[in-house]
Amino acid sequence: MIQVKNNQAVYLAGCSNKRRKRRFSIAEGMSRNVRKKVIYLGVICCLLVVNTTGCSRKVEAEAVKVPVSKVTISPESTDKAPEHSQEELYQDIFVTLLAPYIQTAINDYYKQYLTTSPNYSPDSIEILKVERPMGYRSFLFTLKLQVKPYVGPHLDVGVDQLTIHVGSGEGEVKVEKFEHVKSYYDSLPPNYKGIIKN
Repeated sequence: MIQVKNNQAVYLAGCSNKRRKRRFSIAEGMSRNVRKKVIYLGVICCLLVVNTTGCSRKVEAEAVKVPVSKVTISPESTDKAPEHSQEELYQDIFVTLLAPYIQTAINDYYKQYLTTSPNYSPDSIEILKVERPMGYRSFLFTLKLQVKPYVGPHLDVGVDQLTIHVGSGEGEVKVEKFEHVKSYYDSLPPNYKGIIKN
């Protein structure tokens, strides 16, 4: 049985007729329980943080701010952005926005060799190089992309590299350079040989 008098708890061991009393502060008794609860809560919070931040998972590449004006990615070290990542989303957005310019450049080159315009798959575009030629936080960009145009059921007809300038202000986009790296249209299957111009 516990009786409270003047912020003191009196614990009567056993029955009320026994006179053995043990005095302790209510604050002291509560602080033990509170300490246990705080420790349990702390452990749970730590486990949640570890689980949600991915500390127990494989570390994936994250965006790093580099205080330089030019960022270069070589073709040998080009990696795809992690699936479902913010980086992949941004790449897909700007490749989609550049799609009409990329398709026009492909059409202009291949019209002299093929009777049909090849297509390309936006998810197969490799970003080789991105620069800010005017320096940090300027809004003029130079992009170098590699694309593999195809005909029919994804029969590659070549490998091409495009250098595209994206300007500030009105968002001017211009394909500065189109480099045909490799041709595959000579090795198309027999039923597609008819699209090759002589």
